[in-house]
Amino acid sequence: MTDLITAGKLCKEEREKRGLSRKDIHNITKIPVDIIKRLEEDENYLRKDPYAYFLMKVLIDYYQLNIKLEKNHETDKRVESVRKVEDAEERQGFLVRLFKTVFVFLVGFIFFFISTSGKNKKESSITEFLHLISTPQPEDNWIEIKDGNSKNDIQKISLKANDYVWITAYIDGKEKVIKMKKGQKVKLFFKHKIKFETIGNAKNLVILFDNKKVDFEKKVVHNLYVDGDGVFYNGYNLAKEES
Repeated sequence: MTDLITAGKLCKEEREKRGLSRKDIHNITKIPVDIIKRLEEDENYLRKDPYAYFLMKVLIDYYQLNIKLEKNHETDKRVESVRKVEDAEERQGFLVRLFKTVFVFLVGFIFFFISTSGKNKKESSITEFLHLISTPQPEDNWIEIKDGNSKNDIQKISLKANDYVWITAYIDGKEKVIKMKKGQKVKLFFKHKIKFETIGNAKNLVILFDNKKVDFEKKVVHNLYVDGDGVFYNGYNLAKEES
């Protein structure tokens, strides 16, 4: 088992042996250059950052080094702590939205009675008003990513994250960096094709295409392609009908 500090030095040696710059590694893995430098040299970062372990795995997988990383229980606790904070923020955001909805409802109700004070309104008007303010607005928890200029012949795929996932994709040639957290859902719209250059933590991602589910066993997936015919990886259509 290898600790993160030793693994960082080995990754740096491997990069230099191959004659690659940190910018070259960024272009392939999409890990920022300053983070690559920290993964190689910054012991304090490697000890304290909750995502250093996972990012180091990306480098090790790319270099195909025979390294097994030690589990850092302290880091695992920090990751769990970050997730708890984000979950708390989500709950807080829900309560804020609920408060706003109730507040708008009450204001509307008060305005209605003030505006109709001293007037003889028909029952049908009251019924119509109550129906309007009591009809809940649909809450769409899908995030949509599409080119605002594209209107015709649009296709889509849906992504669902079971845990943290980050993606670098080229949608009809335009680069998109997508960071998803647990439970998040994203719809991608395209005209011609999507190239997923890198999917980090891919085994926690589910792709839905044409009512077919595609998932992965690997932690990192490179060069996945989607077009009107399917989802292609290493020459195989992962979204084809099962025989």
